[in-house]
Amino acid sequence: MADVREISWSTRPGIAPALMIALGGALALGVVTFAVSLRLDPLRGWQAYLINFLFWGGLAQGAVVFAAIYHVVNGTWGPAVRRLAEAMVAVLPVSLILFLPLYSGLERFLGPVREVNPARGVWFDPRFVFVRGGLGLSLMTVLSLLFVYYSLRPEVGWALERPQQPRPWFYAWMVKDWQGYEPERQRCQRGMDVLAAGVLMAYPMTYTFMAFDLIMSLDPFWFSSLFGGYFFISTLYLGLAALAGVAVLIRFRLGASVVTPSQLSDLSRLLLGFDLTYLAMAWSQYIVIWYGNLPEETHFVILRLWEEPWAVFTWGGLTLSVFIPFLVFLSRSAKRVPWIVLTVAISIAIGLWLERYALVVPSLWHRRSIPLGWIELGITAGFFGASGLSFLMFLKHFPIVPFAQNPSAVAVEKRDAGQTA
Repeated sequence: MADVREISWSTRPGIAPALMIALGGALALGVVTFAVSLRLDPLRGWQAYLINFLFWGGLAQGAVVFAAIYHVVNGTWGPAVRRLAEAMVAVLPVSLILFLPLYSGLERFLGPVREVNPARGVWFDPRFVFVRGGLGLSLMTVLSLLFVYYSLRPEVGWALERPQQPRPWFYAWMVKDWQGYEPERQRCQRGMDVLAAGVLMAYPMTYTFMAFDLIMSLDPFWFSSLFGGYFFISTLYLGLAALAGVAVLIRFRLGASVVTPSQLSDLSRLLLGFDLTYLAMAWSQYIVIWYGNLPEETHFVILRLWEEPWAVFTWGGLTLSVFIPFLVFLSRSAKRVPWIVLTVAISIAIGLWLERYALVVPSLWHRRSIPLGWIELGITAGFFGASGLSFLMFLKHFPIVPFAQNPSAVAVEKRDAGQTA
């Protein structure tokens, strides 16, 4: 049993210093670009910041929500996939910090909206939106961190009982008042049961409010009660796409024993299912507006679907995130080919970035030019760098395959128990 667990702890990808330097450079580029944009064109800078905040924070939270779902349904098909989903939790504190500067952006976005339509009322006051959003994101971050903490604690405690190599200082903090592996495993399992349920209950509420407060509120007159559901489903879809992409990259690094073809196929099936679910939510949004002939909602859809230049972004996003994945994953064999899964995952991510762009920018930008250039690319690079560094720091310090749920470990554990009896 100890050998299996030692293998689990040794199954960690080596992080190339050049990669860390590149991500740090991307982060620095984003910071500089955002600072310069606030001097040259503040509206473009804040637009790009909001788009990327919604995209990268949602990507990480969607993956952690998948890990909570995996736990609730007692999933056993992909322990390494589950751990990669948990690793995304490292991005959430960074995302919460990046929410704080948005207060200035909300003042810029929502002030003109309230002047055009005073009926928006106090609910969309920038200060109220900021406090409401901050509390929701703080709750999600705390619940997610505690959920992953209870997942890691038994493994870190077991590793510290065998000090074969220097361990980071925070390992000792994580296993404070350690009582032994088996009691801790049972206690942490109960904690994860409660916290996973908390994550799954808080997620739709938090991201529904985020859709209303950070996207719907940007238009002076548009409102839709369906939009919150559409947004949190698309965010979960984004998290799954990111998870599939990093699973393939880890497979390239550590081999097919860590992420098997069967697990890739299962991930691809999930992506196909959420592809159709996301499309169904988008169609439900559209059909109600069309069938009801609701003038207060029609303009929002027509602007994005049929008017240039925004129609290019909307249809481009749908093509990349819905139509291409659907056609590719109709093939059973394509679901098991790593480079195909990686390509589709990237396609979905780019498509959903374009979708966030199409949701945010047309409500704010009223000039002839298209605001897509070095400002947007630089700020996107900065968010990518911050997210990538956070994710890699998790992988550097924790095992990819959680041995407590490793099928091989479970089999050995059962055999050992039978021999003892």
